[in-house]
Amino acid sequence: MDLSMRLKKALGALESPDLESRVRAVEDLASCSSDIVELVAVAFESEREAPHLIAERMGRFGSLMIPPLERLYREVDGNFKLTTASVLLYMGSGVGVPSLMAEVEAGNPNLCMAATSLAAAGVSEVATPIEKAIIKCELSDTKTLECLTSSLRLLKHPVSGKLRLHLSGVEPKWLRDSLLA
Repeated sequence: MDLSMRLKKALGALESPDLESRVRAVEDLASCSSDIVELVAVAFESEREAPHLIAERMGRFGSLMIPPLERLYREVDGNFKLTTASVLLYMGSGVGVPSLMAEVEAGNPNLCMAATSLAAAGVSEVATPIEKAIIKCELSDTKTLECLTSSLRLLKHPVSGKLRLHLSGVEPKWLRDSLLA
């Protein structure tokens, strides 16, 4: 029986006067929910144009979404693996933290995405790699500097004297002040 029919049947049984039928309906609906989140994970994996649009909405499935995403994380590689790790972290699973941590180094094209994801999740261990990346970052790369300093702010991590000294060369003054705030 296809998912649509199973779902319709279970919803009908949920309204049954018979207790056993209602309990079985709840079990059937849970099974349907598992199948649905698997389909959502497949849609996320196959969406190449704008996977973030699906990722933004996956949180509505709550913890049901975590197992299929963890499976997906283990099966994929490259930037999609990092995107999946970021989504998992947002949903409360730390499975992808090592992959994201490995991206937090100067010059890495995924540096800001990884730093922001880790900081937003409160992974305090990322503070030291962020500081190192800031020190290695060119002062002219203001976009990266803004991303990294805002990640430290999210972590409520103080700007060290070494970072202050490095960032004191940023121009214009208003940007330097913003980074050092």
